[in-house]
Amino acid sequence: MDFPPRWLKSQITPGHYAMRFVVITDDPNTVKLMGPLGDDDIHLLLSEDDSVIRHARKEGWRTKHLKLGDEESVKKLHLSYRDRVLIKLESKTDLKKCLDAVLAVQHDIPITVVSESWTTPEKWAGLIRVVPLSSFCGGIASELEKAAAMRSVAHLRNIFSKADRVLLLLQDDPDPDGIASALALRTILGRNRTTAPIASFGHVTRPENVAMIRDLEIQVLTISEDDLKEYDRIALLDLQPFHSPQIPLKIDAVIDHHPKRTGYEAKFVDIRPRYGATSTIMTQYLTASGTQISQRLATALVYGIKTDTQLLGRDTTPDDVDAFAELYPLANQATLRKIDRPQIPRDDLVSFAIALQHASIEGEIIYAHLGPLSREDVIPYFADLCLEIEDAQWSVASGIFDGMLIISIRTYGEGASAGETTKKAFEVFGSAGGHRAMAKAVIPLENIPSQYLDHELWIKERFTYALSGREPEPAI
Repeated sequence: MDFPPRWLKSQITPGHYAMRFVVITDDPNTVKLMGPLGDDDIHLLLSEDDSVIRHARKEGWRTKHLKLGDEESVKKLHLSYRDRVLIKLESKTDLKKCLDAVLAVQHDIPITVVSESWTTPEKWAGLIRVVPLSSFCGGIASELEKAAAMRSVAHLRNIFSKADRVLLLLQDDPDPDGIASALALRTILGRNRTTAPIASFGHVTRPENVAMIRDLEIQVLTISEDDLKEYDRIALLDLQPFHSPQIPLKIDAVIDHHPKRTGYEAKFVDIRPRYGATSTIMTQYLTASGTQISQRLATALVYGIKTDTQLLGRDTTPDDVDAFAELYPLANQATLRKIDRPQIPRDDLVSFAIALQHASIEGEIIYAHLGPLSREDVIPYFADLCLEIEDAQWSVASGIFDGMLIISIRTYGEGASAGETTKKAFEVFGSAGGHRAMAKAVIPLENIPSQYLDHELWIKERFTYALSGREPEPAI
């Protein structure tokens, strides 16, 4: 059988599986509860009642006739864990028949039941979210997301429950979003720093990030590839395989908000590129599972969302705003103020002055090369600063640290994606990628073509190629 089915293929952009909001109901007014949904989402209503189907079609929904309790009818829907299912049936007998058939065909699908009196049988505990109609205030899409989050938490706990040691792995220079997300997953799994350490192949370098782990007492270990064999399960937070060649292509869990990569195997994957922060995903997990959020954890998650979205000003969704609003009253405001004060090393002030003096503006792009540096975090700081220069739509700041050419790219996100552009320009030489408005590349110096003694010239040529599609002339 093809997936998705032929009737659905015409609704999907090639290479993308759209989320379906699937409603099974005998009430024609149910579709009004959904509220506004994303343009990429597919609305599918299933019913035995022809009058309900006719009403839903008038509201712009896709519809299909479904025989309640018939597993063969359910199989033809090709339901997936990506879908969100809402069931609202007046008869408890019909409701039980419907749930029996759906869960027999797709046991891990997120289901929300709308009922004032339904009690979930013990055999389905943790599989179904029951919400009374009185809880809905103008839209239930968020309730369906809570059901999906509840199922995700159950799946994660099942994967990691029997492991003696779990590794929570972050990017090579861990940032607040990754650190907070790892701390949240550890809390959800009910583990501690001994049974689920947070680790990276690199070091925490940015001063505000160092302050975060110091003031919140979060230990981030530095490990090697050989250390991986000491762990029974590995989860990646705020990154995916291929970020580093040391990450195995068979992993247990990947939770991230960067553009999705393929070519690896994982037992659990939750990647949401439209979200501004992975911390938002983890906050939804915590809320849906009823896990208590401590002041320490709330402070970490608030800072993770704040830094990755530039205080909800970049790559932000309503989900990020909701998570931030939920966490902010729980966070320690004094600690947030204390860690959010980046300081520039005195030794690098000369590099700042030289870079500003020799920065070049080509059209709407400003390029600045800082040369050798004592700390890597100065480069993204400088990239943010350059974007404030009049008429600049892109900033490309670079510097050399620890044998690597580090490139930070910033844009206002109104045109080409910074992440995709950076990936196209530099991925063949090292690691590269990011979001629509910000990106990073890390290139070993030995990978730069030997004829390019001027690193800034090479960066300009590669970046111009990525934006225009024209391969640069080889340097002489």
